[in-house]
Amino acid sequence: MLLNPVEGLANLSGASQPAIRLILSVLIAYPLGALYRNLTATITVKNIYIASTGIALVIFNYGFDLYHSALAVVVTYLLNAFFATSSMLVPLSFCYHMGYLLIGYYFTTSETYDIKWTMPHCVLVLRLIGLAFDISDSHQKKLAGKQDDKCVGTPSLLELVAFTYFPASVLVGPQFSMIRYRRFVSGQYEQHTTRAPAYSAKKFLQGAFYLIVNQVGSQFVSDSYLLSSDFEQESLFMKHVYMGLWGRFSLYKYISIWLLAEGAAVLFGLTYIDAKPGDREYDSDELSGCTNIKVGVFENTSKFGHYVESFNVQTNHWVAVYVYKRLKFLNNRVLSHFGALLFLAVWHGFHSGYYMTFLMEFMVIRMEKEIEPVLQKNEQFQALLQQPMVKLAVFLLLKFYTIVFAGWCLVPFVVLSYSKWWHIYCAVRFSGLILFLLGNFAIKPLLLSILPPNKPVAKKAE
Repeated sequence: MLLNPVEGLANLSGASQPAIRLILSVLIAYPLGALYRNLTATITVKNIYIASTGIALVIFNYGFDLYHSALAVVVTYLLNAFFATSSMLVPLSFCYHMGYLLIGYYFTTSETYDIKWTMPHCVLVLRLIGLAFDISDSHQKKLAGKQDDKCVGTPSLLELVAFTYFPASVLVGPQFSMIRYRRFVSGQYEQHTTRAPAYSAKKFLQGAFYLIVNQVGSQFVSDSYLLSSDFEQESLFMKHVYMGLWGRFSLYKYISIWLLAEGAAVLFGLTYIDAKPGDREYDSDELSGCTNIKVGVFENTSKFGHYVESFNVQTNHWVAVYVYKRLKFLNNRVLSHFGALLFLAVWHGFHSGYYMTFLMEFMVIRMEKEIEPVLQKNEQFQALLQQPMVKLAVFLLLKFYTIVFAGWCLVPFVVLSYSKWWHIYCAVRFSGLILFLLGNFAIKPLLLSILPPNKPVAKKAE
């Protein structure tokens, strides 16, 4: 333990050494944030501190593989310097960063989820492509005479390095914009973040709790159990129960690391929400500007739309702004939605499991958007839902639906390879796929015949 603490902790916990390094790095960001809060210095010195500590964390985790992210920063700086006022900035940035990431996946991907340099690199790719979009949009605003305080100018090399390697988010996110970073490092948030240490401690405790639950729960319902003969011998109902519990514990792994990372970002003072009510970032909690998981919404889900709203929030927002809205030219929200999810699948890598999971997400969200309005527009059905026993039954049914079929959708994402997720889907008789297909093509007409819309029409004033 003393000679090699990472190896010692790995042996003690049963986790891999890369996983231990990752968790230690997220935790190290807390004292780095505390030191930053007491740093009285110029913006240049602050940028140097942020850049050097972030780079040190990447080296601690990935050693010489630092050169991948360093090259991305250099290329970004050159593209911004020479193409900031050109319409080619975004295409060049997008093609380079996504191309490099996919080549990296090609040479490093294995049959399991590995913690390699491609993991922080996929975070970096979104951040730097988003910067190119922001610079290009700002230039277009300037040409149109609509320049405002959200316009982004070309950053200096030091500022770009610090923005890229911000220690609280360089490894696992969250995403944030150059505008937010500039306001933070210039001190605009300082007077509003006096409660940051307490809020940071809250996020740390939440993250630690979910990490413990994940570790304990995965001992009872593991990935290997879903692939075992014991799982195949279970009744169909219990298979779904186990799959739902497995999915919940698996999601807690992501939730825990995001909460821990957010806590460090809060301590730095990055997360203050300074937007006006009605703006995208506005929230009643003024320190939740970089939250990646809305715990309250997640734990109280009654439909899959709540998962989308609460899970991986900053990445979902990035995709909404830079992909979904940019597909407006398709003039079809369904196609834009499908395109955004296809981008997310490609961004994750080549495993078939990624594409299957996002296809399932597309199907289930479309199903809910088709069925929910039918139920809401029938007055008698809504009255029935207010009955105490009916309300309880519906609550239990929706909990079973959201937990079990979240596990269904997550299976390919975690096990990755076609042979594995197909084996598990066979074991549960393709129940989720059947449900989502029926929901998209058959259930709505049936419900309309049983529950026709009958909201009372408002009388015209005489």
